[in-house]
Amino acid sequence: MRTTCSRDSPIVYLSALLSLIAYSSPSTYAASYQSSTTSAIELGTAGAGNAADTTNLANIAVNPAITAAFSYPAIAIAGIFVKSEKDIHGEYYSGGDPDTLDNSGIGVNYVVPSGYFAFPINHKWSFGLATFSNYNVRNNYASEYPAGILTGQRSLFTYEINPNIAVKLTDKLYFGIGVSAIYGNYQLATNYGAQNPNNPSQIYQDFNGSGLGFRYGIGGLYKINKHHQFGLSYRTATEIETEGDFTTLAKNNDLEFQDTTTLSMAVPSELTLSGFHQLDPRLAIQYSLAWYGWDNLDYISVSHPDCPANLDFNLSQGQCLIESVTAEDSWKIAFAVSYKLSDVILLRSGASTEKATESATFAIPFDKKTNFSFGLTYYASRTLSFDIGLTYARYDTTRIKDTIGLDDFDVSTEGNSTMLGLQLNYQLID
Repeated sequence: MRTTCSRDSPIVYLSALLSLIAYSSPSTYAASYQSSTTSAIELGTAGAGNAADTTNLANIAVNPAITAAFSYPAIAIAGIFVKSEKDIHGEYYSGGDPDTLDNSGIGVNYVVPSGYFAFPINHKWSFGLATFSNYNVRNNYASEYPAGILTGQRSLFTYEINPNIAVKLTDKLYFGIGVSAIYGNYQLATNYGAQNPNNPSQIYQDFNGSGLGFRYGIGGLYKINKHHQFGLSYRTATEIETEGDFTTLAKNNDLEFQDTTTLSMAVPSELTLSGFHQLDPRLAIQYSLAWYGWDNLDYISVSHPDCPANLDFNLSQGQCLIESVTAEDSWKIAFAVSYKLSDVILLRSGASTEKATESATFAIPFDKKTNFSFGLTYYASRTLSFDIGLTYARYDTTRIKDTIGLDDFDVSTEGNSTMLGLQLNYQLID
């Protein structure tokens, strides 16, 4: 009877949390391209050790080999709330007062849901499934912003479904491979701004497109012994061809162009090396070095033979939109410590630094951030545990300069994000 009740209770918790996530918006975003936040535990470690730590099922999103480390069916569900505060400050404006370039609060609060499952097929082979959001961007400038052609309201989000298979080659060496389907959505609505002094809020271009891309990932896990292990994983780059209606309006609101077009969204390749070391029964350390390849991102463009030329914005006939993006390979370094306070409480803390792009733009106004993380795990039983994670991300101040027509714009940026995550973990142990 006790066994039945013990297994019924987690099912109730799972159902409640699944219902919550089902009604949460999966449209996640941030102020710049950045690595994903896959779990509440990751929020507590700043992403350290996520290719080597086999205590967190959500790490199969990074390294599929970790799937084989679970001897019993396991499930993890997480929900992460992000509070974003990002501000733009005018430094120089050739067309008027620099203060008109000030724009506070371009960031927006949001929720990130994710779920993970591992099922051992036999003593060697295991199947896993990860669903999570990865690379995201969203900005929300004021509709009358002077540099509206470069800014406006933009939203990009991707959501990945990643089935994988893993094998325990030996007691020390695991290998995994997975294939991902990535759904992407890109929306933009730019304004004429200073290029239309009589009506700066006038919409210039509008696009809302969605598409599907695919990529694969491989990973290995090496256990020196039960206290020390290393993980190495690689995920390929891909491009998602989003398709949707593209509209261009004249300054007097006349329709200049409208038709179905495509816009390519780049998802970078990822190489992650991690270590996990249990120094004594209570104390453990973990770390990661991640590298992101942005070779497939150099500009954002939309083409259609009927798009009219616009020499003021350097658009020739057939070019609806073109924006250069200076994005070189980026990296992330993370380190974390965990301490088992008691039989039911584990504390963790971590820090990381991450460089996102080579240089910031109005569309991607931040290029480097530092994370400080804290977390706690509560072991309700040998099968059920709960996690809470908190990360404070501080973006480095950057300077952005650009030109539209005869107007020069120069701004500085500052911002931070606070991320709070909750996670439920359950293993069906005999």
